[in-house]
Amino acid sequence: MQLKQKHIVVTGAAKRVARRFVERLLDHPESKGLKITGHYHKSKKEIEELAALAKAKGHELLPLSADIRDTKATKQLVAQAVKKFGPVDILVNSASDFYPTPALTCSESDWDSLMALNLRGQFFLAQACAETMKGRSGVILNLLDVYAERGSKNFVAYAATKGGLWNVTKNLAREWAPHIRVNGVSPGAVLFPESYTEEQKQKAVDRSLLKRTGTPDDIAEALLFLIANEYVTGVNLCVDGGRSIA
Repeated sequence: MQLKQKHIVVTGAAKRVARRFVERLLDHPESKGLKITGHYHKSKKEIEELAALAKAKGHELLPLSADIRDTKATKQLVAQAVKKFGPVDILVNSASDFYPTPALTCSESDWDSLMALNLRGQFFLAQACAETMKGRSGVILNLLDVYAERGSKNFVAYAATKGGLWNVTKNLAREWAPHIRVNGVSPGAVLFPESYTEEQKQKAVDRSLLKRTGTPDDIAEALLFLIANEYVTGVNLCVDGGRSIA
C-alpha cells in the first residue's frame, strides 16, 4: 500500500518508537496528502510539538487524547479521526505499558490494567478501525515483543498481553483477509525503560545474537516495509538482533 493520500492512525505517537515512526512518515517521499491521527494519553506537550513539526513540513497531524483502556474512549477516538480525515487506511497499535509483575506478587489491578491497555484496548481499536475499512484495503500493525512467544521472568502479565496480542494478530489476519492485512512487529533491545540499570541493559544486549542495541529507525523501517508489501499478512516480524532465536 502506498502512503499518498492515506489516513494513518498511530497510537502512543508522542514518544519513543511511535514518535520516530511518525517523524519518518513526515519525510517519506510518498507522503504527499498523508493524513495522520496521532493518539496520546497524557503527553500533550510532546504531541503538540509533533503536530507543529508536521505543519512545518506541510502535513496535518490531528492530536487526539484517549485512555485506550476505556473501550468507549477508544471508539470515540476513531470516530473523531474519521470525522476529520475520513476512513482509516492504516492503524499502528503502539501504545502500551511495561513494568515488572513477578508471578508471586502480581496484583489483580496490575494484571487488569496491563490487559486493558496492551491487549483489550488494542483489539477494540483494531475493530473500530476495521469497521471503516469495509470494502477497502487496509493495514493493521501491532507492536508486539520478543516476550510474545518466549515469556519473561518477572514480567508475567506484560508477556501474557503480548502473547495474547500475537494470537489476536493471527486471528484477525485470517478473519479479515483478503482486504485487510494484519501483522506484528517485535522490537528487541531498542529503547530501554527509564528504570533499567546499566546491568539490565547489558544483559539485554548480551542475549541478542548481534550483541548491540537497535534503533527506533530499525522499527520504523519494519513498519514501513509491512505497509508497502501487499503480499505479507499474519506475520510477526522480529526486529531484535536475533534475540528471539538466541
